[in-house]
Amino acid sequence: MADTIPLRHAQSLLRMAPMDAAELRRELQALNLPLVLLEESARSDARISAEDYGRLFMRLVHHIQDQLPATRDDADAIRSFSAYRMMFQAMLHSRDLGEALQRAAIYFRRLQSSGERFAIEPAGEQVVCRFVFDEASERALAAPENFDMEQLHWLPGLTGRILSMANWHRVCGWFTGCYIDIDAIEMTQAADATNAYQQIFGQPIQFGASRNALIFNRRYLSFPIVQSEASLEAMLATYPAELFRIRAGESSLSQRIRNLIGSDFSRPLPGLQDMAERLTMTTPTLHRRLREEDTSYQQLKDQCRREAAERYLDSDDHTAAELSELLGFSDASTFHRAFKKWTGMTPQEYRDQRG
Repeated sequence: MADTIPLRHAQSLLRMAPMDAAELRRELQALNLPLVLLEESARSDARISAEDYGRLFMRLVHHIQDQLPATRDDADAIRSFSAYRMMFQAMLHSRDLGEALQRAAIYFRRLQSSGERFAIEPAGEQVVCRFVFDEASERALAAPENFDMEQLHWLPGLTGRILSMANWHRVCGWFTGCYIDIDAIEMTQAADATNAYQQIFGQPIQFGASRNALIFNRRYLSFPIVQSEASLEAMLATYPAELFRIRAGESSLSQRIRNLIGSDFSRPLPGLQDMAERLTMTTPTLHRRLREEDTSYQQLKDQCRREAAERYLDSDDHTAAELSELLGFSDASTFHRAFKKWTGMTPQEYRDQRG
């Protein structure tokens, strides 16, 4: 189930689309998506693939953008502008989530002249990620509403704001390999009775609040960034499908650990105690639960490294010395020995067999 999301989330997107039923049907047919999305009585446990959700999401974003007043001739250039790629590159090379979010906040302050911004505000055991949306200049190019990484533009009103905040929640989880449990979601605007916005977050939103904010446990700020350059490119290429692969309470412990290990092996891998703390359990409990899943922490680390090594070898883009560095080995010979232990082949034999 790791590559699917509840159908109702996709249906909530359709409810936000400024299209009648006939037009929605044509859009779904053009995307080769199931028409069950239009059925109010669809099964509550029905699901849709993350890839299909992503295609639907992007199609609706473009449709909404196309309805905006065409007051500029450079709309296509704006849509292809990759400012978020630059920001994510800066976040990628942060020590932990707290530093990554501080870098993103600085990005918003420095790369725009209007008042849109967000700030990270510790509050006891919690942290408040507070968004400020400028009523007078909501179309600023770098405003938080420009949540789409590769198709930067503005989405109007309450919908744009909620989707922007939901996107940042998902981005935080993706960078850390861990679903960020939200304690509260606050919006200053009144609720729109025509939209079931709580489906976006999977929990109620407090409307009419004094701020626009996501509130979660402060411990998440210390979680390290676990993604790599390659995984960032993959995320941007398939946005937003990758952001939905990490979800609350649906994965096995082994999969949660694999997510927390991530794909950046140039950084030291977390020790067993560190991993147990991130999972809010003791090391004996972690050992026991992994035994119940017929694996161990060392086996999971080896599996993640092996899969990363095979992906790198498949690309033919790196020498053995470069691979050993990317995978966190002290030298090429150590990498060779480890790879042969995992696969029974040397890295070169693997490449020759694949070719």
